Amino acid sequence: MRNKKKFDLNRYNSFILIMIIIFSGIIIRLSYLQVVKGEEFKEKANNRSIREIPDSAPRGNITDVNGKILATNKQGYMLVYNETEENKEVFFQTMSKVFEILEENKEKQQDDFELKINPYRFEFKAQNDEARKLLEIRFKRDRGFNEEIEKKLFKNKKEKLTEEQKKQVDEQLLKITPKETFKKLLKDYDINQSNYSLEEQRKFMIIKDSIKMQSFSGYKPVVIASNINKKTAFIFLQKLNELPGIDITTEPVREYPKGELGSAFLGYISKISWDQEKFEEKGYDVNSDYVGTSGIEGVFEDRLRGSKGGRIVKLNKNGRIIEELGRREPYPGQNIQLTINSDVQAAAEKSLDAVMTELRNSPGRGDVNTSNATRGAAIAIDVNTGGIIAMASKPTFDPNLFAIPGKLSPDLYKKYFNPDLGEFGKQYILSKGLMGSYPGKSLDDVLNIMFPVDKSIKNNTTIREDVYDIYPKPFYNYATMSIIPPGSTFKPMTTIAALESGAITTDFGIYDPGFFDDGKGFKKSFAVGGYGSVGIGKALEVSSNPFFMTLGKVMRDKYGDDILAKYAWKFGLGVKPNSGAVASTGIELPERYGQVFNTWTLQNIFSTQYLWQTMSTLKAGADQRGNSFPSINLYDNENDSEKVKKIKKQIKSEIQECIKNGDKKFSKENYEKLLKSLINSDNLYKDKNITDKDISRIINAIYYVTVSDAYSQLNVGANMYNASIGQGISNFTPLQLVNYVSILVNGGNRYKLHLVDKILDADGNLIKQEKPEILDKINLKPETVEAVKNGMYLVDHGSRGTAASYFSGFPISTGGKTGSATFSNDQAALGRTSYAVYIGFAPYDNPKIAVCVVVFDGGHGGFVAPVARAMYESYFKDELSKMGYSSQYTSNTQEETKKKEESSTQQTSGEEVNTQQVND
Repeated sequence: MRNKKKFDLNRYNSFILIMIIIFSGIIIRLSYLQVVKGEEFKEKANNRSIREIPDSAPRGNITDVNGKILATNKQGYMLVYNETEENKEVFFQTMSKVFEILEENKEKQQDDFELKINPYRFEFKAQNDEARKLLEIRFKRDRGFNEEIEKKLFKNKKEKLTEEQKKQVDEQLLKITPKETFKKLLKDYDINQSNYSLEEQRKFMIIKDSIKMQSFSGYKPVVIASNINKKTAFIFLQKLNELPGIDITTEPVREYPKGELGSAFLGYISKISWDQEKFEEKGYDVNSDYVGTSGIEGVFEDRLRGSKGGRIVKLNKNGRIIEELGRREPYPGQNIQLTINSDVQAAAEKSLDAVMTELRNSPGRGDVNTSNATRGAAIAIDVNTGGIIAMASKPTFDPNLFAIPGKLSPDLYKKYFNPDLGEFGKQYILSKGLMGSYPGKSLDDVLNIMFPVDKSIKNNTTIREDVYDIYPKPFYNYATMSIIPPGSTFKPMTTIAALESGAITTDFGIYDPGFFDDGKGFKKSFAVGGYGSVGIGKALEVSSNPFFMTLGKVMRDKYGDDILAKYAWKFGLGVKPNSGAVASTGIELPERYGQVFNTWTLQNIFSTQYLWQTMSTLKAGADQRGNSFPSINLYDNENDSEKVKKIKKQIKSEIQECIKNGDKKFSKENYEKLLKSLINSDNLYKDKNITDKDISRIINAIYYVTVSDAYSQLNVGANMYNASIGQGISNFTPLQLVNYVSILVNGGNRYKLHLVDKILDADGNLIKQEKPEILDKINLKPETVEAVKNGMYLVDHGSRGTAASYFSGFPISTGGKTGSATFSNDQAALGRTSYAVYIGFAPYDNPKIAVCVVVFDGGHGGFVAPVARAMYESYFKDELSKMGYSSQYTSNTQEETKKKEESSTQQTSGEEVNTQQVND
């Protein structure tokens, strides 16, 4: 009994001990949780989270040579949304209130979402269909549309898809219509279609999509509206408690205070839609960051962008910042000071607009119709440094439209990135009255001639090509990218070559009877002329075509066809083929580079043009002499075997060699062998029974086109004569033309052209100073320079100068040359007319500035001289002010242009009246 009591007591004591231990553990744990870990769990209870929020760095400023701001940043208020698990539940209620406040205050939601409605469509910032397709594929892949397609096409495939399989997926992605894309995203983002209008659905979708896209690079605030005004920002701040997840922050917003001014060289910024992997490697967030897309903004992106900052913050359950734990300050980008003088730039742009407007409003100008004068360029450079003083290109655009998402209207998007050339073409044809040039053809027939459907795009029936360069392109820099014939503005270059080569001396002269006859069967008459005795000065003044063709003949007889090119290359008018010389003016922007007439280039042009003519003749089965033969098709066919492709390539190569070298490369035996091989290998000729006699007739047709026609045309003097007056195959950019004037008047220094003067850090400290760089030094004879300059002086100030009426009363002596060059022999049927070109320099005695002005379909060079004068007035405004001269020409451009053109059309000059292929 005693043992039992003792056992019960021990068991009771053990129980008590265990209970004490358990409760002690609970108390200790509770103490630990409340005291030691209390704050941590309190934060968790309140659903606090820690995130890094990036802070954008202000882009560097872009200024003109005098420090005037062309591109800068302003502080903008930004409405953002931080998503948390709690505020997800009230997303739609919150956003509905947000949209209501924005609408009440006339603010717009940030909208760079490429999927649009009414009608459903994609709007990608791409200027060709191929680029748009790539962006559409990327859009759908980023949102996972490819996953379902891959499962259907390749059910059990575990390894990576091959490139061919990826192409199959891409083809299926492109078949998903914009409407289907929209509906799928509504489902993916749980947006109820029955509760909201279509517009509201898309508003929600923009934010939901941003959340998804930005989740790939870490959770960051989603921007709902950018650059809202201060009043709206404070309204939101007052209502933050009602709007879970919503917050107001500030950001630097890119601003171009002068609007469109200089946009051709400034460029613009935009969301990253190309080379996204490359930008990601550099630390960009491709879903939200903006980069320089063109111009200085694009070329100097690495200097302008700056370094991002960031804040480590605590968010409460409503997604609002309650504490900042750490900060990395953003650092602004470097500043770029240009050589541009914004006053001269403004004068160039204003006067160019005014002149083109007047040309369009008064299109009937004798031998030309200027109703389509919608594109042009004007450039001024410092002849002693190569610095660009002004660079205007028209039409242009306002880069502010791209700095803030959603600012670009649908109409502007269509105009800039996806013009309907079918609609434009029909209006153009009817407004220009062009149907009469195509008797028996319908409007659609003419449209297909002038704006043909782009056959390079499979299954395309709507996308057309602007093959005749009619549609005005706002993003196309006509100053650096348009290659045009120089017309009579090349005549000073012809004079330089003739004098420097020793073909003539400064006292050389001819009698101008109004026509040119080389004495070897080439004779050309001009609508005006007959100037009688002319020397270098008078020939340039009146633009005597016979005089400069004579110079071409004299040089050709002494030195051959390439003597003109030898000197033009020194002036940057092309480069010697196969020489390894860099084809560039040195400009920092992308540029095209034209070429002067030379035998090597002419051979290659002819070998291409006459190859197509030969192929067309062979396919037609008849030549221009009326001889017939079995049809032979050398055009590429996707059904051709590799053997047939190879034979066709060999025949075409043989044809091109015959075009270049004539009888030396023509082998009847080779053609017989190749043609028989083609006939035996290509099923197209099965059962055609083509005989040896037929093959002989085919070879005769080839000989007629390649040797009798093409090769003989390569070696006629007309090529040199036309080149001597700025026609033929010579084509240059306005930048090349102004550069050659600069080299002439500064005595022979070919400077590297440049837009950038200085690069500075954010505090204004000099990082880099661009210094004038001489690329080549031409030892021009002083008498050559003086003779040509004197002739150009007479152009602007002589009694019969082709630009004299436009410089009447201008107190600074200038020199210039007008030019008009035909676009094509059938330009009238296309609604086009000659390019109007003017080149010049000032002052005469001590040149400081050279200019070039071009207006497409502007008619005659004199018509655009007012733009040059406006640039002079702005550049020399201080000197002119001291002379008591009031620079009012720019403001009166339209009125004065009309008066001066009326005066000019009464003059008799080769440049102003000649209506043949050469308008000078």
